[in-house]
Amino acid sequence: MSARRQMTGMLACAIALVPLSATPSTAGMTDEYADGGTKGCLDCHGNERVLGILKTLHAKREDPKTPLAQKACESCHGPSKIHSQFPMQIENVHFGKGATTQPKAQNQMCLECHRNDRNGDRENWSASAHGFENIVCSTCHGIHDLAKNVPSEATLSRGCSVDGCHATLAEDAKAATYTHAVGKKIDVDGQHQVTCAGCHNPHGPLNSGRCVNCHPQTPEILSKESEKARRFHQVATERGTECIRCHKALSHPIEPLQLKLQNEEMQRMLRESTGTAERTASPPTPEG
Repeated sequence: MSARRQMTGMLACAIALVPLSATPSTAGMTDEYADGGTKGCLDCHGNERVLGILKTLHAKREDPKTPLAQKACESCHGPSKIHSQFPMQIENVHFGKGATTQPKAQNQMCLECHRNDRNGDRENWSASAHGFENIVCSTCHGIHDLAKNVPSEATLSRGCSVDGCHATLAEDAKAATYTHAVGKKIDVDGQHQVTCAGCHNPHGPLNSGRCVNCHPQTPEILSKESEKARRFHQVATERGTECIRCHKALSHPIEPLQLKLQNEEMQRMLRESTGTAERTASPPTPEG
């Protein structure tokens, strides 16, 4: 048997031993790093879309924390030695909605570096609405696209509404009748507009964290409210009740049943804390 035939047979056996069902989350992440490094990746993937990452913060070699300063492509896509040898049989970590890599595995690669960014903003990612629904980070963040790499609140709102998943809801949120209509100037100095991310933390659970940025519950602020509002807010503050438990329909339409349950929640909160409840108490309306 010729040497060429022997080599062909050995290669065929090696490929046959690789499980065809292997996924990036298993094969790619237990592999060794590729010998060729970035050059080896770009031999196959050196197109304009991929090279766009060189314009982003991920490609700042002078920052030791960035992917380029560490293992470059493999910092995010996982060790890829076997993938470089058998690119059609073994995948590394792929990103995107249609990728074969499981959403949790994709997001874990991002969270390895970004979990504690911005004072732990992403620490509770799994408890967020996006995390619970297995939305992948790259749905909103284009790692190779400078325009989407670190979106501002304004561009993020566009991504949520015009180009994203919440187009219908966001369009309703622009209605002028809502106190927190998207685009409306509402904060204390009247210089900033309401945005989706201004109220909703896309990386964490829904809570009062972003409400108090514009509506701090200080004694000075409470003293300026009506007696009824002050009572509700004092009780809520003492109990640690989230703002959203009572304040709904500020930007989005909600069902009558939700409004009814909201009113019942407010009444129950007062009864448990003060032993009384206002018969005329009603939930906040979209107009105020």
